[in-house]
Amino acid sequence: MEQIGAEAYCSGSTPAYFGWYELYPGAPVDFSKPLKPGDALQASVTFKSSAFTLTLRDVTQGWTQTVTKALSGAARSSAETVVQVPNTFTCAKPLTLAAFTGDTVDGSPLGSLDPVQGIGDDPSIVVSPVSGESFTVSCRPALS
Repeated sequence: MEQIGAEAYCSGSTPAYFGWYELYPGAPVDFSKPLKPGDALQASVTFKSSAFTLTLRDVTQGWTQTVTKALSGAARSSAETVVQVPNTFTCAKPLTLAAFTGDTVDGSPLGSLDPVQGIGDDPSIVVSPVSGESFTVSCRPALS
């Protein structure tokens, strides 16, 4: 799986934010540029002439990291847009976790490709229907 993304995690109560990429079967590699909560990001994975180009652009801070690598034997059989939320995550008020715009596969809007929506076990994490190239992932606290 050839992928690029952003991650947030906490070590104790200290959050860290970073971008990364992964070319199967290799391990994920962190980018050196910092991310901040609320940054607007653009990400892409493209394939041409036996090589993948993975690009992460922080529109807010004005930097771009690009990696181009040849990779033989890649299946190139699917495309995914993923938001992972740890099972320890809770929210006290409604919150948009991620808003995706311009989400395309081979130049076609994601919504035109009959995407399959996978949802975990947490009913407070809500994924909107895909509309063209856009969708959101939100947290809605459980009613008590």
